[in-house]
Amino acid sequence: MINDRLQRSLDYLRISLTDRCNYRCTYCMPKDIFDHDHRFLQKNQLLSFEEIISFVQILSRFHLKKIRLTGGEPLLRRNIEALISSLKNDVGIENLSLTTNGSLLDYDKCRLLKQNGLDAITISLDSLRDSTNSMLNPYSNVKKVIDSIYTVIDVFGFVKINVVVMAGVNSNQILEIIEKFKNFNIEIRFIEFMDVGETNQWNLKKVFSSKLIIDEVKRGYELLELPYEKGSTAQKWKLVNYPAHIGTISSITQPFCNSCSRARLSANGIFYTCLFASHGYDVLSKLREHEDHDQVGREIETIWKNRVDQYSLDRLSNKIKIQKYSKIEMSYIGG
Repeated sequence: MINDRLQRSLDYLRISLTDRCNYRCTYCMPKDIFDHDHRFLQKNQLLSFEEIISFVQILSRFHLKKIRLTGGEPLLRRNIEALISSLKNDVGIENLSLTTNGSLLDYDKCRLLKQNGLDAITISLDSLRDSTNSMLNPYSNVKKVIDSIYTVIDVFGFVKINVVVMAGVNSNQILEIIEKFKNFNIEIRFIEFMDVGETNQWNLKKVFSSKLIIDEVKRGYELLELPYEKGSTAQKWKLVNYPAHIGTISSITQPFCNSCSRARLSANGIFYTCLFASHGYDVLSKLREHEDHDQVGREIETIWKNRVDQYSLDRLSNKIKIQKYSKIEMSYIGG
């Protein structure tokens, strides 16, 4: 196990499998930027499954425990179940999960993912209203996403839902979403609108804080706060008298940088030590140049041991000027 300068270990890797997505959510891949003229990565610029597995094997020496597959939309990568099988059964990753927009997930695909070793699925859903979804994502298909949520519950027995809350957009729909899913084994995670990347036109005025979210939930439900789970990004509550749980992710108003043990591998094979990073380590080139894996491992160890990232805390304390800080787009770095 290795620790950075703030004594945070490297035990969790988020892997972006592709920079492409069939949705155009305003907080991630706004349509006016990621249009038909946008140059996405070509196939040879993406890490192959074999290269991903090789890199995870390198990190496994540091007691890597958890991997989340993201995108873009990860289900756009063909035969993703083969990657899942190798990571779970050959490399031995304890906790293997996937975040998806749910639009490409049917019952057969869901079963195939579970049979090959996937442990959990998180689905993004920001509103139940067609009018709001068309504003947040012009390609949205709410019915399909809701069907996918129920499918995951049937196959896995549990699902997480990610809801990015934006003031004046969907902040008045929190109780609607809870009402829809309160009777299921679901964790609904309300996420503060984050300033990831350079294209989502983030503004502090658009942030609906976790405190306001919980105040809104308490208008309709009694909550029981749950103990904090070490390394978790979410503060969690149980809905009293209902199976569902509520979580809030407060990257803006209550940063959790001090306990962040997440590294990220971008779609084009760059290793980043923070979601808000401006530069990283080129894994893809190292692997394709057949550099000795022990050497790559030593370089990763050095990078992590020198890690001091705490962007959200620095933003909160005004130690950095956001407008002058260049960041990688979420669709590359995997959220």
